[in-house]
Amino acid sequence: MSLSFGCTKFSLFYSKLSLKKGVLALCCILLFVSARVFAEGSKEITANGGYRPYLYSSTIGNSSFPFPTLGTMKVYVKVGETINVGSSAQGFGAGTINLRAPDGATYTSGNSTAVGFIANRAQELAGPLPNTGGYTPFTKTVLAGQDGVWEIDFISQSNGVDANSNPVPVAANAIWSQPAGAYITAFDVSVRDVGNTHFLTGRVFTNVFSGILGTFDVGFNGVFNILTKDGYQYIMNNNGQAGNGFTFFVNNKGFRNTDGTASYKSIDNVNSPNVQDPRAADSPTDITQKIFFNAPAADLPSSASVPGSTTTWLLNSPVLPTVSNIVFKGAEGTLGKAGTNPLGGNFMFSTVATGTYIITIDVNKNGTFNDPIDRKLTGIVSPGANIVFWDGLDGLGNKVPAASTATYASNITIAAKAGEVHFPFFDVERNVNGIILTRTNGNFAPNDTIYWDDTPITIVGTPSKPVKNLTGISSHSNGHKWGTPASSPLDDQDFGNNKSMDTWSYIATAPILNSVSFLLQEADLEVTSVTGSANCSGEPAVFTVIVKNNGPNDVTGARIHFDIPAQMINVSVSSVSTTGTTAISAVALTATTYDANIAMVNGSVHTFTINGIIAKAATGSLALLASIMRPADVTDPDATNADPAPPTDPLTECNSPPSGIGCNNIKTSIITFISTPDAGPDKTVLQYVVATLTGTGTGVWSQLSGNPAPVLFTNPLNASTSVTGLSNTGIYYFVYTNAGSCADTVAINVISAHLVIPNIFTPNNDGKNDLFVIGALESYPGSQLLIFNRWGNEVYRADNYLNNWNGSGLAEGTYYYILNRREHTGDITTFKGWVFLKRGK
Repeated sequence: MSLSFGCTKFSLFYSKLSLKKGVLALCCILLFVSARVFAEGSKEITANGGYRPYLYSSTIGNSSFPFPTLGTMKVYVKVGETINVGSSAQGFGAGTINLRAPDGATYTSGNSTAVGFIANRAQELAGPLPNTGGYTPFTKTVLAGQDGVWEIDFISQSNGVDANSNPVPVAANAIWSQPAGAYITAFDVSVRDVGNTHFLTGRVFTNVFSGILGTFDVGFNGVFNILTKDGYQYIMNNNGQAGNGFTFFVNNKGFRNTDGTASYKSIDNVNSPNVQDPRAADSPTDITQKIFFNAPAADLPSSASVPGSTTTWLLNSPVLPTVSNIVFKGAEGTLGKAGTNPLGGNFMFSTVATGTYIITIDVNKNGTFNDPIDRKLTGIVSPGANIVFWDGLDGLGNKVPAASTATYASNITIAAKAGEVHFPFFDVERNVNGIILTRTNGNFAPNDTIYWDDTPITIVGTPSKPVKNLTGISSHSNGHKWGTPASSPLDDQDFGNNKSMDTWSYIATAPILNSVSFLLQEADLEVTSVTGSANCSGEPAVFTVIVKNNGPNDVTGARIHFDIPAQMINVSVSSVSTTGTTAISAVALTATTYDANIAMVNGSVHTFTINGIIAKAATGSLALLASIMRPADVTDPDATNADPAPPTDPLTECNSPPSGIGCNNIKTSIITFISTPDAGPDKTVLQYVVATLTGTGTGVWSQLSGNPAPVLFTNPLNASTSVTGLSNTGIYYFVYTNAGSCADTVAINVISAHLVIPNIFTPNNDGKNDLFVIGALESYPGSQLLIFNRWGNEVYRADNYLNNWNGSGLAEGTYYYILNRREHTGDITTFKGWVFLKRGK
């Protein structure tokens, strides 16, 4: 069976070894001893009668020794002082003593059977030489850079291998011998002053002590001194508890809940109880206290170096409980303001002690804090920063409404506990004498009051009386007793069998009362509408977004966001307060997004106008998404993600539990447009020709007024149409208009049809000037060309000349032409002349 006590919490494990089984209660205490002491170690724990606890030195754990060490002790020393060590196992088998300095240096006593050897009870009582009758110690003087806490391992004869047998039980003051196995009968660590004039006490301590008595039915009367991190000291008298193997350590929590807080209850089993490993480093909330063999020396520093390039705490002045840094923050981090349920907020404060808290919120604002509707929060306070979450509900489980202007008041009452100590027992069938615990410093010292709560334990045998003691009983009259004396080591049927028991004590302080007020905010923010208008690509498009704060609270720092269509260019955004007071800040406009902060009083409306041009090549539709998102710690009824992170994504806020999918904070408007028609490129033509207009898309052709002359369209409803009537020179403008009244204009420049008749052409098939081309002749269709040689013979005739005579079959030379130009009136105008046909290149 195992037994553990905790001072701020001290743990002592007591358990089975071989077939022997019993109960041993070892505790954390502060032992004040006679000023004339010459050794620190086994001499002190055998000084109060009872039976001797052999030191277990091994790395092998079992039910008796769940946290085994190599008999490790620790000692605080200064430069120039000398460490003296001795062991009853020194020089026998693997028995030796190893030392580790804070600077990393290591030393060993080797295998000498003289130096460092404690031969008998007399030498144990005398301590190291030069004390009269003392043993010859192994010594090490502390060098520069080695001051601090040294670690000392007492290695057993078996080098940590468990011999699986009990040592012989020996009365505490009786003559002893050193057994074989993993046990050490006597050990000592003594510090000699710099002047080598006397030994110093109160320097030696350990984090965990593993011991064994040799049988189940003898008593252990050891007295230990415990120094807690918060500066309190206790004397703990084991008061003749019976048992065999045990592990003894001190921590600040005893049995823990799954969240790491102290449970303040016994446990109805021994299946891996939740306790801090005393060999592990301290955390901010889990502290292994220090077990001293004498009263801690008054000159101990508050902290000191230890091996491993770290430090540890030592002697501190007792710390009185205080509460500081009391604030209220919304769940998303805003000081003094929270959103309504489901957001809520956190009460935050710091303490230097454990305790309990009661936080009450005056929900109905009547100045009292005990109405049924008022909310009460209770729980455990831990040293350091504490955070208590409030879910925004009242004492009846209903949502507390937002306060538009007035704040909610709350009272925070903290009942702190200083110098708290716990004594967890593991599988201790019986504790018939109880323990005697005395706090020796702090308010109201000395004090021997202890507490327990065994209500979770299934009652068999003789239970504790009372089973639940939360009002406090003197440990001198009842040190948490249970079970009855037993003569058989196999008699396990008693109240503590296979159970985990806890005993504790503390200094109760007067309740600390503080107050804090906060705002509770809610605002139903809404994108009321998103509308748009557009006609054709290449032309303006306009969107209008209207947002509203439906209250009940004003908001500052709500976030406006628009996703602007990529096909919309040259975008600008303007806005105006439509109703109530609003203000825009932190505007950021890119090609595709608009973001801004907005402040809106309850009931206010703000209108945004987004202007731009639809890209000429754009097709289809434009979609603009608009959203408004709540600021941190303001609840939006249908758009609040209740996680503790401030809001960043309006869609996540909209669709997250508990509000569910959908909200009025996000809207999208989609507007369609048609492509702007393309009337084609501008062109130049001659008078009288038939021009062709070719557009894209569907539309209607028309002629602008003021052109040089009216024209005729072959089919103005077709994308491609012929145009006649270009009789006057100048620029003609034609418009191609689609169903959306979007239009594109093309210009035709009509130039004079003056004939240009060349007097030479070179039909040599080089692709240049191979034809007799009369410039502007295409303006006079039906014109006749006659060619004659120099003898007057006709060699070529074309009644509708198309600029295609190449002199085929004729020799190089001069030829004469007659051109009968047919005018648009039908009249004939004759032109005569000559032309030289050149064949050579």
